[in-house]
Amino acid sequence: MTSTFALWTAAVFYRCGVMMVVIWFYVVLADKSNNYHIDNLCDRKRSQQLYKKIDGAVLTSDNKENVNCLITFQTDSVLQKFMLRFEDLKLGCNDHLFIYDGAHAYGSYKVDLSCHKNEHHVGTIYTRTNFVTLKYVTYGWDHTGNGFKLVLTAFKDTPLECRGFRCQNNLCIHNDLTCDQVNHCGDNSDESSHAFCLGESSKTHLTASLLSSAATVVLPIVEIGRAHV
Repeated sequence: MTSTFALWTAAVFYRCGVMMVVIWFYVVLADKSNNYHIDNLCDRKRSQQLYKKIDGAVLTSDNKENVNCLITFQTDSVLQKFMLRFEDLKLGCNDHLFIYDGAHAYGSYKVDLSCHKNEHHVGTIYTRTNFVTLKYVTYGWDHTGNGFKLVLTAFKDTPLECRGFRCQNNLCIHNDLTCDQVNHCGDNSDESSHAFCLGESSKTHLTASLLSSAATVVLPIVEIGRAHV
């Protein structure tokens, strides 16, 4: 009876262990970037400036009219800076996205984006401080199809002291920003084999293999246990 109980206990613990591995696998490879939409951040009921501390984020806006929004992002460390890269940028001529290198929308802005610039014209923007402030202003016309998709990444440009993930372009970013289907490095090395990323087919195959292994080992143990009951 003791051996039967031991076999059943081993089977249960093994099965639980395999399931925890599968759950951990999906949690680790889940989307780790903060995804913000202007609709949620720029609520008309809010009148104060918003502050967000981030390692990385994707900020999107589409066809949003009558916006007057002020958002400040801060890195986790004063030793970090921000890299801003637009994956999509199409603003109306009455819309403006001002980017300030600092914690407030005071003084001279770093960039003023409107209809005359797209993501190819702008390129990559780097801050000198560990803050970046965005002031987004739109009006109630000329907004069809307009909007943007902005990737923000906190980084250090001291790769020899990098405790996170070192991009192939030598930028140091947080480990959680790898393999999340967002190009945080700027050279996409955080989404490649350089970061040991797996594609969807590989993840599916690995999960199936784990479950198959669990069934192969657990089921015979369970049958042995039943035979001795």
